[in-house]
Amino acid sequence: MSRPRHVPLRRCVACRASLPKRELLRLVRSDAGWTLDLRQRAGGRGTSLCPACALAALRRDDPARFKGFRRAFRDDADAVTALVAGVEATLASIVAARPTEATEPTPRAPAPVAAERTRPNGGMHG
Repeated sequence: MSRPRHVPLRRCVACRASLPKRELLRLVRSDAGWTLDLRQRAGGRGTSLCPACALAALRRDDPARFKGFRRAFRDDADAVTALVAGVEATLASIVAARPTEATEPTPRAPAPVAAERTRPNGGMHG
């Protein structure tokens, strides 16, 4: 019997969704600024960004994703947006091919409300 293969997960810095490493873009910061690491092997400090957040940053159509993108990259957000603009067509095809439930966070069901228990002596502890 064979074991299932380990799939490394990374978290998108903008929307905080955990996805397989291969489904995310890797951006690396160096002395020269931000670069796009397509092979995902470059050294240095890297960060991951999902294609949906990258498109939202380019088109500015989803305020929540765009806000997360701006928060993650702070002063360098405009430089990163310009960098990601070069692969916009590829990002659009990736997002279109992905099922919608993977890009949208699932809403949580409300917690069940427990019925209040009666106390034998009517007190707080007991």
